[in-house]
Amino acid sequence: MLKTRIREQKQGISFLNGDLLKIADSNSTESEVFDGTSCLYTSSFLLKDSWRKNPRNWGHPMHSMASRSGSFPPALADYFINNFSKVGDLILDPYSGKGTAPYQACLLDRIGIGVDVTPEAYMLTGAKVHTVKHDEAIDYLKSIKFGISKTNIKDVDPNVKIFFSTKTLAQILVIKERLLEDLEFEPGKINYEEGNVSHYAKTKKAQLAQYWFGILVGILHGSSTSSLSLPCSHSFSMAPSYTKKYAKEHNLKKPDRNVKQCMIEKSYYLQSAGIARVSGKAYLGKAQELPKSWEEKFDLIITSPPYFTAQSYAWDNWLREWLLGFDFKDVRKQTTQTASYEKYSFAMFEFLKEAHRVLKPGKRAFVIVGDVNKKSGEEKIIIRTSNVITTEAKKAGFEVDLIINDDIPPTKRYNSSFLSTNQGLQIDRIVCLRKK
Repeated sequence: MLKTRIREQKQGISFLNGDLLKIADSNSTESEVFDGTSCLYTSSFLLKDSWRKNPRNWGHPMHSMASRSGSFPPALADYFINNFSKVGDLILDPYSGKGTAPYQACLLDRIGIGVDVTPEAYMLTGAKVHTVKHDEAIDYLKSIKFGISKTNIKDVDPNVKIFFSTKTLAQILVIKERLLEDLEFEPGKINYEEGNVSHYAKTKKAQLAQYWFGILVGILHGSSTSSLSLPCSHSFSMAPSYTKKYAKEHNLKKPDRNVKQCMIEKSYYLQSAGIARVSGKAYLGKAQELPKSWEEKFDLIITSPPYFTAQSYAWDNWLREWLLGFDFKDVRKQTTQTASYEKYSFAMFEFLKEAHRVLKPGKRAFVIVGDVNKKSGEEKIIIRTSNVITTEAKKAGFEVDLIINDDIPPTKRYNSSFLSTNQGLQIDRIVCLRKK
């Protein structure tokens, strides 16, 4: 592979609407050549007013609805939305995760639209972007009367029962059934095996149900005083066998919670700084199959697709998928989880082709991906996923203007508590794309 590096001496780069690059300091860019193709790059630490200058836990409390593996910080979304869109614009994240970019867009008086194929991500995105006020949400939640659940606790998956006391689980089941009914989110009609994955909250009642589902997803497991499970990770659903063994060794107890009260307290905190004035939308669906009616509709795309070989979102959220009525094994069939370079490249092309189709001419897409380690026999090789994105983006019709290198501190890496300083995803790269 041909690789050269040259220091750029320009005072900025031709970028948006013929102006000089607004985000990079002069002389902060370099050029790399891979397989004969040159691409400019810089570091996130060298950007003017970089999100890296913001304090830890920067952002609206609503962003903390749930902790989820592989999420980018709200400050990053804020940076690109502020610099590359205006009030009233339509902002899309086709891999919306926990809804960071769509909700930040709403906070900035843009219309944030999020799409995700996994149920828990869809639920979190919708819970944030719909303008649901705390008081009206409380009235709705209090209307749920506790009775006998349609699901007998004896029939609940034993792996699920490892995490919850009988009292807490009984409440979860009743609330779950009512929310599913009002959201009209029927797992039987959403077929992950066949790929028939589509849903959005059509009514105000459905939006209220989705708001509470998002909160319930966020407190389902963790170690805070509002978490419903025995103490465990907030970010991902831990393996049942490991959790059972660890809980026994450390004498951890399943807490008896007042589930409604825990949900209300969480909602109060999330809305302690108010809510967005602009409402967005959330869709359950695939980034590779966006609606036909979205042709050249969006003013900006900011997203982070699954990293090659690195993420297993369905398994990481198996307990949350159970809450929403799904088996993580079925959900996994429709996610981009593969160790095949060819399959991953094709999936990225299909996503980028759709992104190009729905983006307005002259507008931008920012795609965040990370370098990953892959074993080849006894040798470990580093896959620079951004190279896949740049290659497939050009095939899809995009211009590649810049790559921003964004180092990940050890404590911020995926599964950081289980890794040494030199392990895990050590760098993200933001590929800056433009539709001609």
